[in-house]
Amino acid sequence: MKKFFGVIKLKSMAVPLVVLALSTVLASPVLNVIKADANAEKTVYFTFDDGPSEVTEEILDILKEKNIKATFFVIGPSGDKTDERIYRIFSEGHTIGLHTMSHDYDKIYSSPKEFMEDIEYERSWVYSVTGEECKIFRFPGGSMNSTVERWFIAEVTKEAEEKDYIWYDWNADAKDSLGRLLSPEEIAENVLSSEAVGAGDVIVLMHDSSTRTTAPQALRILIDEFEKMGYSFDKLG
Repeated sequence: MKKFFGVIKLKSMAVPLVVLALSTVLASPVLNVIKADANAEKTVYFTFDDGPSEVTEEILDILKEKNIKATFFVIGPSGDKTDERIYRIFSEGHTIGLHTMSHDYDKIYSSPKEFMEDIEYERSWVYSVTGEECKIFRFPGGSMNSTVERWFIAEVTKEAEEKDYIWYDWNADAKDSLGRLLSPEEIAENVLSSEAVGAGDVIVLMHDSSTRTTAPQALRILIDEFEKMGYSFDKLG
């Protein structure tokens, strides 16, 4: 049975970290973390959705200070400094991923065609700013959100594969996108309590938003805690 995969090539092992295997018979996507050796080095991939924003610069300052690369799943322009922030993410060696231009669920999830047109439009915009092609994306809300059905994800995945795109979910959620503003400690606890932590590689979902001002402080806590556990850090892509 043919399957479509998002694959991270790990520097420390021959076996890739495989995420989001989606079968053509519409089985639910499954995020698998595969380690060749239980004693192999484990890696954290910090990912930030919904930016760039006023918070981006503080996040980037911390990542630069710690010499860590991360992945930013960005949405369309919002404010005069958007292009400047996108370029800084790129110029400092982080991965830029697509998160749709509009982030409008009614629009992007109206049809697979509409979704891919939005992604392609965003890819063109990011290219105009950075001169680099983006070939990874993340579904707004993730692939298992209640707005979208399995057939939709399968159709988008098929077209994405034909265009050489790879998409990623996560296996550790900061849970910082809904409701009240969480403290840095609450965000860190949400991530560290994930079953993925300690079991293998970790893809962390956080949010880069002007309303999520505690994300940078939470990031600093998480970096310290993951370092204590012997994790290394890398970007997707």
